[in-house]
Amino acid sequence: MLFCAALGKLTIRSWVSLPLLFLGSATGVAALIDLLALQSAPTLRSELSLSAPLLFGFAAGLALFSADQVQWRFRWQRLGLRIGYPLAMVACAVALDALTIPIGAALIIGPIAAVLLASMLMRNADAGDEADYLPS
Repeated sequence: MLFCAALGKLTIRSWVSLPLLFLGSATGVAALIDLLALQSAPTLRSELSLSAPLLFGFAAGLALFSADQVQWRFRWQRLGLRIGYPLAMVACAVALDALTIPIGAALIIGPIAAVLLASMLMRNADAGDEADYLPS
């Protein structure tokens, strides 16, 4: 079952980076919202507190549900990484209560992660479109 048409087939490296880029992008969006809407006197030196269970839970779900799109090469990868990586994210979600980072750092990390995530998704979608037109 195709998780998302934009994902296409993923390499192991892109699958591993997908939840991490999601975490960075979500952090940047939260920092922007906090800076623009929630603070009465916004500064870049103030701290941003994020829900670690929420973020890492979504990242674990993303890793788990996108694992079908990966071109696994070896059985140990299919068994170890496919189960172990989402479980490591769930362990982070359970172990951490909150993440606190400076808003300035989040505003730097967020756009970079969002651009990398968008370029990875566009590259995978283009590769999927090219594979549809290749003769078999």
